[in-house]
Amino acid sequence: MGVPLSDGARRILDGKNFAHVATIMKDGSPQVSPVWVYRHGDNVMISTGVARQKTRNLKRDPRVALSIADVDNPFPPLQIRGRVVEIITGEPAVEGFVEVT
Repeated sequence: MGVPLSDGARRILDGKNFAHVATIMKDGSPQVSPVWVYRHGDNVMISTGVARQKTRNLKRDPRVALSIADVDNPFPPLQIRGRVVEIITGEPAVEGFVEVT
């Protein structure tokens, strides 16, 4: 289980804000993609397709970093680092979201 989110982090995650996720390529280089995010309790969910590079990266190495800028006040951005704990696919998936803690 991850660290509980602050009220400020919850507010940014619950807003209509831009997020970018960083994953690790096979050669160790970073890969960054814009993603949709939402909050499920204190867990962060990110949306991605199963055939996307970020999904392949996360299956191999679950370490992830997110940067989310509040559209009304972009500085400082919310930064979250953690590990993907589950990749949800098929019927239980909500538009391809994966869970990060």
